[in-house]
Amino acid sequence: MGNVAVFTRRNIVLFLRDKATVFFSFLSTIILIALYFLFIGKSYADGVADILGNYISMDNIYALVYIQMMVGVLVLNSLSLSIGAFSTIAKDFETRRVDSFLITPAKPGGLLLSYFFGGFAVSFVLNLFTWILSIVLIGLLYGYWVSLSAAVIVALVLVFASAVSCAITLLITAIVKTSAAIGVFSGVAGTFFGFICGIYMPYETLGSGMVIAGSVLPFTHIAIWLKQIVLKDAFAVLSTPKEFQSSLLSSFSANNIGLAGVDLSQWLTLAYTGVFALLCLLIAWWMIGRKLYLRNK
Repeated sequence: MGNVAVFTRRNIVLFLRDKATVFFSFLSTIILIALYFLFIGKSYADGVADILGNYISMDNIYALVYIQMMVGVLVLNSLSLSIGAFSTIAKDFETRRVDSFLITPAKPGGLLLSYFFGGFAVSFVLNLFTWILSIVLIGLLYGYWVSLSAAVIVALVLVFASAVSCAITLLITAIVKTSAAIGVFSGVAGTFFGFICGIYMPYETLGSGMVIAGSVLPFTHIAIWLKQIVLKDAFAVLSTPKEFQSSLLSSFSANNIGLAGVDLSQWLTLAYTGVFALLCLLIAWWMIGRKLYLRNK
């Protein structure tokens, strides 16, 4: 495990030193926040104001809008950060560094673990920092402070989100292969998944076809889970009338949407998410592991 720890640290440091990769890993976050501040946030707030009328203040309405937006950002971050971290794998194969690693006491399985652990650490730690920063900014700007219990639960869900994202993006890395192609994919993935997972715009404006397509993606169910956690907390803290809460959950794409048109409970859709990620991880492990073992002969 000593070699795994050394290579994991090396992969994390390489990612953090590459400022361009770090920037493009946050590009989807920057785009989403810009879109919200320019027009989506106001559109959401106006819609919520139509529902709530004079029951809560506009500051509270904006707090609802931005807290659900930020947990959507966390889901996109878990994806884009892991993609950026895993670009190290492609670069190591392209520069044949991996051949040098394999003549050390490091084993192929250990190298694979170090890549996965490095991607997971980058995704989770930077996402956790983003979450803490979001709590502080929304609290200072709009007066809504997320309860400690909700903040901790979201942090725990981020562990799951990072693990799922790393499993899926490891398979993408194994298929795409080159660091240039991974960079292109990273640039468009956030925007694409932001729309299809109901993070940019509510599903009620996108149509049933988009709902079915989005329900197949694990990131959709994680986003819904996180939105439910923070919105239920916000409803309690901001004293949102119960008769409006269901409409608000629908407006924010925070209701369970089942799977491919089949009505399933939230726990079953989350179980599907875990199984989907596990299958991706096993396939990626086989594909990359096979390359490493062949080079090790």
